[in-house]
Amino acid sequence: MQNHEYSIEELTQLAQEKIDLGEKLLKGLSKRNTIEGVKKIQKKISQELKFLNRVKANRTVTINHILCSNLTHFGCLVDCLLVSSDVKHVDYPLPVEDRACPLRVDIVCDGGATWIKVIARNPKSLSDAVYGRTSYGSKSILEQAEEYVQAANNFPYMFRPPTVVFRFLCKLDDELIEELQRIGVRVVILADELNETSEINPGCSSAFTDVSDGCSPKHEIRLLNVDVTTLIAYCSAMTNGSAHWEFKQPLLSEQARWERDKPVKPVLERLFEGKQLICCQTAYDSFNDILTILGGEQEKARAMELFHRITILPDVPLDQAPKELQSLKLGGKIRPRSLQVFAFGLYHRAVTVTSNEGFTRAARMQGLEIPVFLHDARALTEDKERTAKALGQE
Repeated sequence: MQNHEYSIEELTQLAQEKIDLGEKLLKGLSKRNTIEGVKKIQKKISQELKFLNRVKANRTVTINHILCSNLTHFGCLVDCLLVSSDVKHVDYPLPVEDRACPLRVDIVCDGGATWIKVIARNPKSLSDAVYGRTSYGSKSILEQAEEYVQAANNFPYMFRPPTVVFRFLCKLDDELIEELQRIGVRVVILADELNETSEINPGCSSAFTDVSDGCSPKHEIRLLNVDVTTLIAYCSAMTNGSAHWEFKQPLLSEQARWERDKPVKPVLERLFEGKQLICCQTAYDSFNDILTILGGEQEKARAMELFHRITILPDVPLDQAPKELQSLKLGGKIRPRSLQVFAFGLYHRAVTVTSNEGFTRAARMQGLEIPVFLHDARALTEDKERTAKALGQE
């Protein structure tokens, strides 16, 4: 459509509708602004609003200002974000070889098991790009699909490639859907006229569904590597019904408060159920040294019972660990014992259960994402109860 088909009043009204949409999006994002990347999206929306408000006030709105606004894309992104579970990142950059700029994933959700790319382009534009009717250098949707699937293989989550989801605002022709599925992309279409989300699967037409079905690699893991910190937390008197104490040590009193609010043992029991548990010789020896010095009789009995469920395996030579882990620089939170425990987990393709968040964060800062299940830390406290004061006691 050409600009002369619209009066300035009509264009001003269209601009106001976009402005209203942008303000609504900012309001929706305010509930999610602790997620990494959301503030960046808020800033981009605010810039769009600033521009539209200026051309509206100056009465210089053109139809291209409306058609080229990124608010349609952001609207689709925010709608998707608000219905996605366990979102970790928004507009997440992935370094890809032979690519001038990072590959960006609109939404990383399900803890990291699902990558969503939001596509608000119209059907003709998508088809033109597929069949070469586009400007030189721009990639078709099929080329983008191949790029995202390859990146997912290069950046596994819990030892498996994340599921790549393309979420379209418009309908697609069947041939294009089949091609995307052949490449390995899950196709989700937002059907405006039905006001519902349809997921297109091979062998069926469409089905009402959310973009994440809850079937993530996290739920399929069967092998767990148990860290020293987890062995301590599992056997501690504090996590086994004895958290109602005020200890002389402030840190222990703080842990007891946390335990009363959020018990750790039930979390670990649920996680361990139906899983194979392993630990390395270093973790076993270190835990036994700590238990010998600090453990009470009941804590030692629980440890003996727990090790009936755990297979102890030899340490893994660090030169056999993944190269990314070998390259980690020792120091700070990267300590030799922890390095051995996490190297063991990676070598056996086991998720490491730990409260050592410091190591995982330090490794992430050096470019290594380690598959872990993090829980709150707890200390051995049975012998410390002798000098502690029971809560409610004068």
